[in-house]
Amino acid sequence: MSNKSFIVSDTGPLISLEKLSDGYSFIGQLYHRILVPTIVTEELYRSEFSSWSAYQQYYGLGDLIEVVEPTSNTVLSIVQLLDEGEKQAILLAYEQDLPLLIEEEKGRNLAQSLDLQISGIAGQILKAYRQEMIEADEAKQKLKELLQAGRIGRKIYIGLIAAIEQPK
Repeated sequence: MSNKSFIVSDTGPLISLEKLSDGYSFIGQLYHRILVPTIVTEELYRSEFSSWSAYQQYYGLGDLIEVVEPTSNTVLSIVQLLDEGEKQAILLAYEQDLPLLIEEEKGRNLAQSLDLQISGIAGQILKAYRQEMIEADEAKQKLKELLQAGRIGRKIYIGLIAAIEQPK
């Protein structure tokens, strides 16, 4: 299987997927597997679930998310201003040479400085639309859900809606 069907994620984009009516199913159409460090799983489940397996079962994840630990702290000294989940996700994407789902600005800036390909869930919705995996109406609805859940700002929402409405 090629690397393009794998992506690394920080906690924020996965929380955004929780806010979509079929978020994990949607991202499963784009990627075979999402790699996350253990700290990301802990950040996801600890407020509402008793365990990672309870979270996986609730969202019907199957083997979509795989827990993989980074093997070194090569870039960790650079990222002291980030939370642990972001640090570990950036390091994992760097080590695995995979794109990264990340939403926090500081983390995005650092990831870009390391030449990592980055995106948030809103960008993945646009990608799915451009690849004709979803229709314009579905893309707009998903973006509206992210806006209403406070996961994207109005300016980003308006820009993405305009991009969808442009002729292909």
